[in-house]
Amino acid sequence: MPTFFLTAAEHSGDALGASLIHALRKRFPGAQFVGVGGERMAAAGCRLIANPVSRSAMLIGALFTESRYWWKRLKEIRAELRTLKPDVVVPIDSSAINLRIAAVAREEKIPVCYYVAPQVWASRPWRVKKIAAVVDTLCCILPFEERYFRERGVNGVYVGHPMFDVPAETPETDPARLDPPLPGKNGDLKVAIFPGSRRAEIDKHMPPMLRIMGEIRGKFPRVAFVAVAPSEERAWQIRHHLRSANTPVDIRVGHADAIIRWADLALTKSGTATLQIARHHKPMVVMFAVAWWKWNLFARYIINTPYIALVNILAGREIVPEYIPFHGSPLPVARECIELLSHPERRAAMSQELAELVAPLAPSADGTLAADRVAAEVAKYVKTP
Repeated sequence: MPTFFLTAAEHSGDALGASLIHALRKRFPGAQFVGVGGERMAAAGCRLIANPVSRSAMLIGALFTESRYWWKRLKEIRAELRTLKPDVVVPIDSSAINLRIAAVAREEKIPVCYYVAPQVWASRPWRVKKIAAVVDTLCCILPFEERYFRERGVNGVYVGHPMFDVPAETPETDPARLDPPLPGKNGDLKVAIFPGSRRAEIDKHMPPMLRIMGEIRGKFPRVAFVAVAPSEERAWQIRHHLRSANTPVDIRVGHADAIIRWADLALTKSGTATLQIARHHKPMVVMFAVAWWKWNLFARYIINTPYIALVNILAGREIVPEYIPFHGSPLPVARECIELLSHPERRAAMSQELAELVAPLAPSADGTLAADRVAAEVAKYVKTP
């Protein structure tokens, strides 16, 4: 029976790893799964030699601690690969560490099937050479990535975006089913707030977002706000920022899809959240706070796309307003939000454009999911008796 070695460093990768294990087990019922990951991968039957997922939030920003931790893990991974001799190594997302793991696998002459292509098309394009050197198959989750990587010598394969494997509208995403009920009465405007999933992101985005919400409420006194937190710890952090605010904000842990469906408009930091909001065809304003000196001294020179919001990158034009980099006065962002809330026809037009944008990302008619397509690519490296 084949042996698969999977590596995930964060919660999102852990979830993808668990789904992939289930898909591979349908093909190889007696397969062995080993690797590094989190509780979801362990529950799916993976024997973990380390759990970096439980530490990922703590390690963000702690460069020395993170480097020391991964130096030890890489030694353990190399030793495990030499002993185990798996059929294939499957690094999942988290390119900063997973490309190093892929390099270790290559040195041990083990095939590498990488799941979730690093977004080198957006920044640091020189990393393509490293990907080509250490990855045998690169599973891409955005439609344009396959061609991008193939033109640069990487065996890219489009497998679909796992976010779109689950229907957007289900009983679980029905905002009317949430308890306690979401705020706002019929006729009230409703705004969803996505300040980020990590501590540093929330600390950067909540202060300007609070000022933006204050400006919106000054124009629309009956507007309702709901801020989405990925965990109780991040919800506590948002509450800390709200202590000095006069604007009432409901904070919910999880239930992001239900809150997006509830909202008339989303104010969000850039990243995957924009695609999740677009999946529901909801209008949005995107921002990402960065110090002006960081942008001018470093960030602007490594950005490789005319847009930074993911939905605008996919569209090749500005469908949704993006304020990236954001620094200085939040008033232009607030005016954009007020303008959209004041004109339902603008929101309807944006919703239609977003619906057309995400339509190609829907699952195929035969019901094949992203994890099944990745499993098919991984299976190509299984040694036959």
